[in-house]
Amino acid sequence: MNLDQISTKCWILALFERDDGERFLLGDGWFDFKDSQQHFQPNTIASDIVELQGADGQLLAGQVRRGAVQNFDGYIGDAITTKAETERHRKEFLRFFQIRHTYKVIYIMPDGTAIQRRRGYLTDAPSAPEIRQNTPEYHVALNFEDVNYYEYSEDDQGQEVYSNIQTIGIGSNISGGLIWGANGAESDSNGFIWEAGNSGGPTTVTNDGVTEALPVWTVPGPATNPSLTNITNGQILNFDGIVPAGQTLTVDMANQTATMAGANVFALISGDWIQLAVGTNRITYSATGTTDPSTLSWNNIVG
Repeated sequence: MNLDQISTKCWILALFERDDGERFLLGDGWFDFKDSQQHFQPNTIASDIVELQGADGQLLAGQVRRGAVQNFDGYIGDAITTKAETERHRKEFLRFFQIRHTYKVIYIMPDGTAIQRRRGYLTDAPSAPEIRQNTPEYHVALNFEDVNYYEYSEDDQGQEVYSNIQTIGIGSNISGGLIWGANGAESDSNGFIWEAGNSGGPTTVTNDGVTEALPVWTVPGPATNPSLTNITNGQILNFDGIVPAGQTLTVDMANQTATMAGANVFALISGDWIQLAVGTNRITYSATGTTDPSTLSWNNIVG
């Protein structure tokens, strides 16, 4: 199901994607939302003081950001829907929402743009009464381990694609030099801090979201001991090994995974899970045995 193929009937649609890849649409067709549907719940902050002192004698305290439970309520069919059709769609609804799964919810706006929430799990059992009602109501509620709202885009095959993709040049390719003027060093031919170096100076990466983004880093082989640094916040991530020619190292900062050719290479990762601070970030990439760039991909957090 492609986003651009959905005819918007309600103001906002909710496309659910289960962790096994199955999809289910609420808000259109056989499953209208109620007019009173509250689509977005604000993230809340709970401040809980822990009555315990740390080793340094300081009172431990913390702020925990928690997302409100999201309810989804509406109607199955309408006044002219047959009982057989209603029963079929009621069973589809109950069959899709199962306790052993987690869910991603893609909220589709009237202009076709979309945002998503991730890692939702059932907090209320899905309900849809028997067909004695003319237009039975459905209900399901999710809570989200990840409270954030993310940008969302799809390709023509309905596969999620990142909204932001940026090439990070390798540091060994830096070229240029200082340009001296009457008042001393004025700049260099590639920008004083090498931002426009020959595919090798720090790359300026901009995070337009409301909080830090956790990107996916991909390194094509061949490359030995690739390393990624965010100069802006001082974070460094290292892969202590070889990425063979024809293979790609994929490091997912959000899920804290590292894979290559389908294998788990987490044990070869050291350092920090790189975050992109809000605004501009200066990123460098280094490795031996290669001149090819690596890539950062991410979706901004928008709420």
